[in-house]
Amino acid sequence: MYGELYKAWKLEKTNLTPQPLPADFYQRITTFMTSFDDELTSMESKGLPSSLLNKEKQITEQLFEDLKRTRVHKIIDASQNHIPIQTANLIEYEIELDINLKKYALGRESAMKNPGGSALDTLTVVRFIQDIPEIVGVDLKIYGPFKKEDVASLPLQNAQALEKQGAARVIEVKLP
Repeated sequence: MYGELYKAWKLEKTNLTPQPLPADFYQRITTFMTSFDDELTSMESKGLPSSLLNKEKQITEQLFEDLKRTRVHKIIDASQNHIPIQTANLIEYEIELDINLKKYALGRESAMKNPGGSALDTLTVVRFIQDIPEIVGVDLKIYGPFKKEDVASLPLQNAQALEKQGAARVIEVKLP
C-alpha cells in the first residue's frame, strides 16, 4: 500500500491537474495507517522494530496529507484561473469543493458586474402605512414587527411586495 501511495503522490506532484485515483483509495490508505497502530500495540514499545514502524507510519501520514493538500490546491488554482477539471479524477469531497468554488466564483463575478449587489443584499428604505407583524425577508432574516409610520430598511424584494400590498411606501434616499 505504501508503494501505491508513493506512486500517487509522485504523479500528483509532477502534473498540473489532479490525477485519477481509485474510488476506494483514501479508505484503503486510512485502513493501512490504522494497521500501524494495531501493530505498534502488539509490539514492545521500545526497540528498533517499533522505531522503524513509527517512522514508516509518520512518513505515510506525511505523504498522505501532502497528497490531499496538493490536490485541494490544484482544485482551488483551477477554479481561480477558470481552468476546467475532469471531475472523473476527483473523489467525492473534492467534487463538492470544486462545485462550491465555481458557485463562489460566479457570485463574485456577478457582484463585480453589479456593484450595487443582488436583490438579496440590497436594502431599501420603506415607510409603513399600516401595522405589520414580523416578516421573514428573502435573505431569511426576521424583520419587524412594524407600526404605522415606522421607517425601516428591508430587502428590495420585500419592500416591493409590501408596496404592492399597500402596506408600505418605498422612500427614495438621495445621498449627497
